[in-house]
Amino acid sequence: MLRLLFILFISQCTFAQLNWISHKNKIEIPFELIYNLIIVDVKVNDVDLKMILDTGSEKNLMFSFPKNDSIAFYNPKTISIRGLGYGKELNAYISEKNKFEINGLVDRNFQVLLVTNQDISLIDKLGIQINGIIGSSFFKDFLVEINYSKKKLYLYKDFETITKKMSRYEKTQIEIYQNKPYVNLKIENSDENHNAKLLFDSGLGDGLWLFESDSIKCKERYFIDFLGRGLSGDVKGKKSRIESLQLDKFILHHALVSYPDIKLSELDLFKGRDGSLGGEIIKRFNWILDYKNHFFYYKQNNLFNEPFNYNMSGLEVHHFGQQWVKELDSFTNVSGKGEVNATEYISKVYNYKYTLKPNFQIYEVRENSPAAKAGLLAGDIIIKINNKSSHNYTIQKITELFQSEEGKKIKILVERDGKLLEFEFYLEKIL
Repeated sequence: MLRLLFILFISQCTFAQLNWISHKNKIEIPFELIYNLIIVDVKVNDVDLKMILDTGSEKNLMFSFPKNDSIAFYNPKTISIRGLGYGKELNAYISEKNKFEINGLVDRNFQVLLVTNQDISLIDKLGIQINGIIGSSFFKDFLVEINYSKKKLYLYKDFETITKKMSRYEKTQIEIYQNKPYVNLKIENSDENHNAKLLFDSGLGDGLWLFESDSIKCKERYFIDFLGRGLSGDVKGKKSRIESLQLDKFILHHALVSYPDIKLSELDLFKGRDGSLGGEIIKRFNWILDYKNHFFYYKQNNLFNEPFNYNMSGLEVHHFGQQWVKELDSFTNVSGKGEVNATEYISKVYNYKYTLKPNFQIYEVRENSPAAKAGLLAGDIIIKINNKSSHNYTIQKITELFQSEEGKKIKILVERDGKLLEFEFYLEKIL
């Protein structure tokens, strides 16, 4: 799970007033899809930033700031916030009348919450610098199409531009609470059917979170997993599978589900809410979001039949600084004659460059996992994985390796207390 969950104790909220400055009735916004999260390029107060587009967040949030540029915020006021995780309330600032720009849209009254004294550091998890979150106010004024197949957002001024396309989509009614959307799905688990009301949460990397209650119970087969990092600390919980999840005529079988170990009293819950629907499931459809009329339109895409994989190693890895790595850049052939018998020869002159590459560290080791049984520990610095230097990997490639196939052999060379130690284990599928 790769998102920041937070609850804000604020009595007033100023919503974005996005002004359409494009001459067209349709605005196209490309995005990156990393760990099922939608990441867009924006400008805040004329500074380029990367932010997560999050239907599950009522507020806009910034927790990381450009290193090579300065950014000014206007009229900051101190507030207290509390986020999910095992921590305390945090001090933050609320700032209004900022300038927000994304392609053909401008908001000159952009409200943002600044968390300046907390190490969020999503670069540790995603591999790129993420500066913050764009909340639900982004979606409320226009029709928004999320095309996961093309990795593009489309914003429409009116229905006329998109009516023909919408006729090819299924339609479901949603509920809006605190400007966040809720959908109803049918969940089958251990011969029990449940009509679940779920927050439609594009900022949740997992596919499905359910809150355990009298009517919702985790199956006996599960393991305790690291689910993510909230503003107030880490969130853990049970990881399991459900028999099926049904959205109207579409059925997904054996989807992964997480049951977070949190107190429901920490959540400002919409009445009857059972959990959250996240990116791992949302991305299997293309969507048209109509907040004003309380309808979402959707159709399955080419990601629909992707398997629901999980980390079979038990290792949670994050970035741990950078190192300079010497790499071959090019070579030049040089001809000449030897001193003896004037023999002609050709030699190669190699040109090298130095590039900053990431270091990786083990952040968490799941209990009773293959990695734990092999002896790996949180804090170990990864030097090599399967005889390949760690700097040749990315976070995503490491994740894909750990999710690849049951029984695959993993060899890891780590540095611990100044010593090099080698471990090996086999990926084990227990769900």
